[in-house]
Amino acid sequence: MTATEALHRAAQYLCTASKSFVPSEEDDSHTNLGWNAEEAVLAARPLNNEGLRLELNHAVYALDIVHPESGLSGSFPLTGAKHLDIIKWLDNEREFCGISRPYTFDLHYELGYSPVLDDHFTFPSMSGDALDAEIVRRNTADQAMKAILLERDTEALPRIWPHHFDSGALILQPTSKINSIGIGMAIPDGMIDDHYLYVSGYDSNGGLSTRGFGGLPHGKWYEEGWKGAAVSMTALSVEEALAFYRNAIEAYMHRP
Repeated sequence: MTATEALHRAAQYLCTASKSFVPSEEDDSHTNLGWNAEEAVLAARPLNNEGLRLELNHAVYALDIVHPESGLSGSFPLTGAKHLDIIKWLDNEREFCGISRPYTFDLHYELGYSPVLDDHFTFPSMSGDALDAEIVRRNTADQAMKAILLERDTEALPRIWPHHFDSGALILQPTSKINSIGIGMAIPDGMIDDHYLYVSGYDSNGGLSTRGFGGLPHGKWYEEGWKGAAVSMTALSVEEALAFYRNAIEAYMHRP
């Protein structure tokens, strides 16, 4: 099991905590997560009016309950952690923190991994190097995405969606040629066997064709199936990531 696969599974506790305690949104945005680069944590939305947070701490490979005033309330190391024990811990913590509604682990999608998160699942140990690599990738994507969103004068922020574990943001650019541009970072999948950055443009009919677009200094255009630009994150710097986003977005904005 890779570090990405282990952390992806662990992120589901943040998702299900949000489902249990956060007012629901039609688009499931109440379950998406934010990345805190300074602390190297994924954080769910506040679980109560006081700002109680559940975080996935990449640096120490643990789930943390964090109180906004008193700080860390509890931590559950993931190495050797059993799925059922994590559920019991989370329910005990929410009761200790004064949340009356019970915590329920209830996913409304499948992750596609084997073994699955069930009563028999136990989290493996992870090397520090593997976890550090995850932090670097999240930081690179987050920094480049925030910079390009600032350049495009949008108030959108990158969010991590727990189903596919991708970071993403939408740039709304309503014109006669384009409605929006999606940017983000994806984990390895059937298209690219590596973490990668992507840019894709849309109009009212769906994904825009990339035929006729010029070459990119980093990455390449895809047309069959998914339409957009993508670049592997291996050895990719923040500056190169930003240049990739910038060049691909400009190609869409000036498409014929």
